Amino acid sequence: MKYLSYISTTLLGLMFLLSAFAKAWDAEAFAMMLIQYGQEWFSVGAPILIAIESLLGMALLLRVKPRWSACAADIFLIGVSAIFAYGVLARGIQDCGCFGALSRWFTGKPWTTFVRNAIFVCISIPAILEKPKTERNIWPKLFAGMAVATVACFICGLAMRESFELPKTSVAEKEESRAQTMERLNALYPFDADSTYIVYLFSFSCPHCQNSIANVQQFQQFHVVDKVLGIAIEDEEAQERFNRIYQPEIEIMTVPNDDMAMITGQIPICLLIKEGAIKHAESGFVTSPGIFIK
Repeated sequence: MKYLSYISTTLLGLMFLLSAFAKAWDAEAFAMMLIQYGQEWFSVGAPILIAIESLLGMALLLRVKPRWSACAADIFLIGVSAIFAYGVLARGIQDCGCFGALSRWFTGKPWTTFVRNAIFVCISIPAILEKPKTERNIWPKLFAGMAVATVACFICGLAMRESFELPKTSVAEKEESRAQTMERLNALYPFDADSTYIVYLFSFSCPHCQNSIANVQQFQQFHVVDKVLGIAIEDEEAQERFNRIYQPEIEIMTVPNDDMAMITGQIPICLLIKEGAIKHAESGFVTSPGIFIK
């Protein structure tokens, strides 16, 4: 049982640390995903959850009170599973965002998330059944855990700062950049100068791109503009999964990754095109059609 307990805490610790740092690396996407649960202020939970996962991961990996650490990990897993169940049933959320920037490789259909969490709870059983031992000096382990959590939060803060910090460009530079982008878009699609468009640049496998697609489609459903056009990075496998889950009602064309990089340096980004020119650009999460209505 002792060896099984060591294997249990090691696997769980590595899983929690991987999850924490993957979220921290793409903290904006995780924060935007939390907003999908109903309130914008839920985004403040991103760094808190990352810190909790980091501390749990280090506590398990360093075997700080392994029995209690494993119990805390199970409570956390059951809690986030319950929250995700609410998101699936009440909000139509498909991606739990558990592994942040690595979600593409770890996330499938919603039921796979529940199965994975159940497996992790089962893995924790040997550690929970281990007889508790008295540890004389756990302070070095606690400091190590706090140090790792601090690093994770620093990465999270840096990622979110870079995402939300506005580029310091002049009006002339912005207009020139938009003109260049419009020129490249015209090479892909015949835009009519007498019509208004929403152009959504995204990736089929990007979690926060997926979270925004329903709101993007509302521009067409509410007739806010004449046409909504999606332009996505080519990926046949991801596109098949995207179409099966989200059943998009807008026209979507695909371009190679290099061509997308020539159009924009970030995704997702939503463009309002009027009179043959880009009038407004909204990067990151698209909240609602109201942001384009004066």
